Amino acid sequence: MRIAIYNQMFGLNGKSFWANLIGHWTVHYQTNPEKIWKKVNLEKTVEIIKKSKADIAGIIEVLEGQEEKLKEGLRKEGYNFFLLGKGHKTKYSGLYVQELVASKRRGEQKNIGEWPVENKLGGGGGLVCVYYPEPQFHLILAHFGLPSKKYYWEQIGFLQDYLRKINGKVIVLGDFNSPYKNLKPYLSSFELVSGEIKSCSTTPIIKWFYNKDVDHILTKGFKLIKCETIEGRSDHKLIYADLK
Repeated sequence: MRIAIYNQMFGLNGKSFWANLIGHWTVHYQTNPEKIWKKVNLEKTVEIIKKSKADIAGIIEVLEGQEEKLKEGLRKEGYNFFLLGKGHKTKYSGLYVQELVASKRRGEQKNIGEWPVENKLGGGGGLVCVYYPEPQFHLILAHFGLPSKKYYWEQIGFLQDYLRKINGKVIVLGDFNSPYKNLKPYLSSFELVSGEIKSCSTTPIIKWFYNKDVDHILTKGFKLIKCETIEGRSDHKLIYADLK
């Protein structure tokens, strides 16, 4: 089974320094969604998910309004099951930052309460919790806020509380906005199968100052076969892991 995690950066262009900056300004600091849609390319997200050949893909930073186009493209690639989690709202346009699980196998989304977020830049994306009956395992896709934000450690605690309540095989994947060395004390019973891959940033100039392992895949009850990365249009690498 292949699992992938990809922060698509809202479908913006992370391969250009200026396009990255202007794109994030357009998402977070102005009110007109039409200006956002002109800068995104969701076909590139579908392409990289297709290239990964993942059975289950966790897609981070899906801006409200983008999910239907992503679903349309991914259905053509064999993804028939979609589960969505809402995070914080953008301050000016009021659109939710969401996370999407695209799966080739059926799973049941669990409602485990209100994920703590802050409605401002860095306040945290969504949380998706899924139970797969065949084979039996739980999957959690999470997008954490920035560690400097007040809700960050509440989010860590929220995840810990849920993990204590479930048994059996578990996969946790997401953008933690923090290197694994800072997270290890809180997730010590899990195996980091993604290594400490420096997944962000891939943007020119920015990567000279910020290049860290922030996207992680952690498991309990699985054996790692291999883990690799693919670069797309985002400022994050896609990471995938083959598990059995």
